[in-house]
Amino acid sequence: MKKLSLLCAGVLMTSIMAGCGQSGASTETAPAETSAAVAAAETTELKKAEANFSLSSVDYAKQLKLGWNLGNTLDALGNSGLETETAWGQPKTTKEMIKYVKDAGFTSIRVPVSWGQHTDKDFHIDKAWMGRVTEVVDYAYDAGLYVIINSHHDNDKKYYYPDDKNYENSEKYIETIWSQVADNFKDYDQHLIFESMNEPRLSGTSKEWWFQPNDAEGVASIKNISKLNQVFVDTVRKSGGNNDKRYLMVPSNAASPSNALNDAFTMPTDSAEHIILSVHAYTPYDFAMNYGGGYKDWSETKGKDLSFMDDLNKKFILNGYGVVIGEFGATNKNNLDARVAWAKQYTEKAASYGIPCFLWDNGGTDSGDENFGMINRSARSVYFPEILDTMKASYE
Repeated sequence: MKKLSLLCAGVLMTSIMAGCGQSGASTETAPAETSAAVAAAETTELKKAEANFSLSSVDYAKQLKLGWNLGNTLDALGNSGLETETAWGQPKTTKEMIKYVKDAGFTSIRVPVSWGQHTDKDFHIDKAWMGRVTEVVDYAYDAGLYVIINSHHDNDKKYYYPDDKNYENSEKYIETIWSQVADNFKDYDQHLIFESMNEPRLSGTSKEWWFQPNDAEGVASIKNISKLNQVFVDTVRKSGGNNDKRYLMVPSNAASPSNALNDAFTMPTDSAEHIILSVHAYTPYDFAMNYGGGYKDWSETKGKDLSFMDDLNKKFILNGYGVVIGEFGATNKNNLDARVAWAKQYTEKAASYGIPCFLWDNGGTDSGDENFGMINRSARSVYFPEILDTMKASYE
């Protein structure tokens, strides 16, 4: 069984590894321990086999509730091979760490994954890297979490880049990567979600993060992203197993709500009708980010800047598409009370529309730009329980 082979690769205790023929280990294993390990593996396999994809994408999205991002980890760039997991300063992910995420009150986890640097020239994924991603996904399964995996930090002209000049290579990349990922996870049940791309955009240009709604290059990038999302959906749907009905997430340019609301952006055609819009919203920007030039206080009147959720509801939710805010957060400006008040208004509004929110966590906790840390992964504790408790309450 797939799960048992992972256990034999070293996820369980030494006694189980001995049963898998590990060098230098005793070949004698306590029967009770062996039986327990096999039973646990079979339970996980059974859970995957009992798939239920009967919900609409709107009702399915509601189940995800409050999520957490394993940021700056499997998405990190630098070093090589499996060492990239810790290249950006985060500890190696453990089963205990992911269980703590569940115990802390999160319902779902987003596992950003950068694939490109782990491929050969033909975009074939390194087997060890695929194995490690699978291992972390299984940690989340064992903890009882919904899981999102994506293609993160691959927005590069070597991989995918949403302009006309690079479209052909981008299409090849999306199709090749997702055919492999989909095949690897085809037997996983409805608790696993695929997300096509992370913030695809015109990186390296003045239009990377913002452009006028009718800008020709910007509109062309949105149309290219819509086409790539369709390639993603078609690739997953024909890959077998549970992928013919798996819930899939797709973004517009930069995963921006405003670009999703642009008339040029269209949702993919899907035989299963299980497509979910993915957006990122560190909103309002001057409060949630913009450390040097923004503001740090919060009042309910500023809630008008959260009206993008009203617009997403009108265009997508009311037309049968679930919406997920896959990244959000407010950087630390030594303004804990204000961040608590912001978190309350933000997540209450999202929850009222059935929109789950996934907190971006890159481990940073000091006052400064883009410090979104919430979970101390090594100590297994919460840095800002007041904020987290407020968010959880919105979904209870």
